[in-house]
Order: sequence, then structure tokens, then C-alpha cells
Amino acid sequence: MSKELLFKTLRHEETERAPWVPFAGVHAGALIGADATQVLTDEELLVKALMEVHKLYKPDGMPIVFDLQLEAEILGCDLVWAKDCPPSVSTHPLEETMTVPCECTIPTKEEGRLPLVLSAMRRMKEAVGDDTALYGLFCGPFTLASHLRGNDIFMDMYDDEDYVHDLLDFCTKVGKSMIDMYVEVGMDVIAVVDPLVSQISVNHFEEFFAEPFTQLFDYIREKGVFSSFFVCGDATRNIEAMCKTGPDSIHVDENVDLVAAKQVSDRYNVVMGGNIPLTSVMLHGSQQDNMKIAVDLIDAVNSKSNFVLAPG
Repeated sequence: MSKELLFKTLRHEETERAPWVPFAGVHAGALIGADATQVLTDEELLVKALMEVHKLYKPDGMPIVFDLQLEAEILGCDLVWAKDCPPSVSTHPLEETMTVPCECTIPTKEEGRLPLVLSAMRRMKEAVGDDTALYGLFCGPFTLASHLRGNDIFMDMYDDEDYVHDLLDFCTKVGKSMIDMYVEVGMDVIAVVDPLVSQISVNHFEEFFAEPFTQLFDYIREKGVFSSFFVCGDATRNIEAMCKTGPDSIHVDENVDLVAAKQVSDRYNVVMGGNIPLTSVMLHGSQQDNMKIAVDLIDAVNSKSNFVLAPG
């Protein structure tokens, strides 16, 4: 089974080839003529789109929903919806008040769009879960804190360190709640997705974020499933710090030198994933360009261990 190939990689065993995990996201909707808003708000369209991803791309693993606003929406952030991309956060409930939400506000499986997402996860598990590893993605604590607080979170790291730690503690508890829900419906890999990690220094990462991420990856491990750390942008300077938090795997963007990053991750026995360029190759390139970059990436790293081929 192809999911066992991915599991072997995540167990750091040698495999006959590199596993393949396409991050279709809202592109899945385009495969069936549905836009981003439709596929993120209509369970039937979401499942139909995911089944088309499974049929067309023959993945070893695949995410169910790639939307980092699920938790923020429940916690009071207004969203701006679009047809060609996931929604974006337009308001920040904590922008004018340096408070921490009550734990009673931590999302539950009855709130927001979570019933839709969890039902789609159950259905995909039943339909393709025997041969394909399914990824449950949730918004990481730093990005979620920024959704709630806005850009002031960056100044807060200088002006009020205790507040940042308290807010991140709340966001980490939100993450643990998401982990519980996703494990319950059968997700094989839980990914902490935190794009903002690429925007901070190593010192700030170690001061504020090492502990929350370590807690989350330890918690995922206790649940008996695999973990992954997704980060966007040029996170090169934080690759080692990310490895130290203990994920089973890390996925990086096209800005990162994959060979150099894998040399770092190999020292910590962490699987490295990536990083077919999204714009220059996947969007503007030909089929041959995509085939070539995939072959080049596989050749550039030791593809028989600790490597997952995926988009950036």
C-alpha cells in the first residue's frame, strides 16, 4: 500500500522510492469546476474534489483541508472570502486589548466549519484510507496568535514577553484540541502549519516558540500518529530550531535550499519534504518542467530515506 511507503519514510526506514504528497488545497475544487469558497463550505463538493485528487494524482498521502482560518473564524475573526484562494482574516479580536481568550472558547467539533471538515475526513478515511495516508492540518500557535492579535504580535515580543507567552499557551491548547479531533476521525499525519515562522529570528523562535511546538509534537506522538511541521517562505535560518522541537517531518517552501535543509534535518533524523516551486514551475511551467524538477529534487537528495516529494 502506498501509505505504508510514507509510513516507512516517517519511521526513517529506507524505501524503494520517495513517497509523494500533493498539497492540492483549494486547487482540488478546480478539478471539479468548484471555486475555493464552494469547496471550503460545501461538504459534498469537498469530498468530490478530494476523490478527484486521489484519482488524478495517485498520492501516497494527501491533506483533507488546507485552510489556516478554521480556528480563527471560530475565535471571532472576520473572514474575507475569495473564489481562487482560501479566505483571509480581516479583523483581529485582540487588536485593541492585550487579553487572552478564556479556555471555554477553545474550538469544539460542533463549532464553525469543523463539522463539515470532520465529516469529510471520516468519509475520505472510509473511501481511500486503506491505501492513502490522510493529513489533518491545523493553524500553528504563532500564526493563530497573529490572527487574534494582528501585527502587534511582533512588537509584543519586545514590549510584553509575558503576554506573548500567555497568548501562545492558549493557542497551543487550541492546537491540542484540533489534534484530538483529527486523531478521533482517523487522520494518519497531523501537520502544524505555521507560515510566520519564516518571519522571525532564531533567538525569537527559541525564546517564544520552541516550547509550544515541542508540546504539540510530543502530544501528537502520544496519540500514536505521525507529525509534520509545515512552514512557508524562506525559513532557512530556523530549520535547525524546528528540528529540535521534535516533529517526524518538516515541509519547506521553494525559497529553501532543499539539499542544505536536508543535511540539517538528517542530523536530527527528521524527514524533509518539498519543494517543487509553486509559481515558476507548477503555475507557469509545462508538464515537462514539472517532471524535470521532480526528478532533479529526487536526484539531489537521498530519496531512499527521510525524504517526501511535495510542492513547496
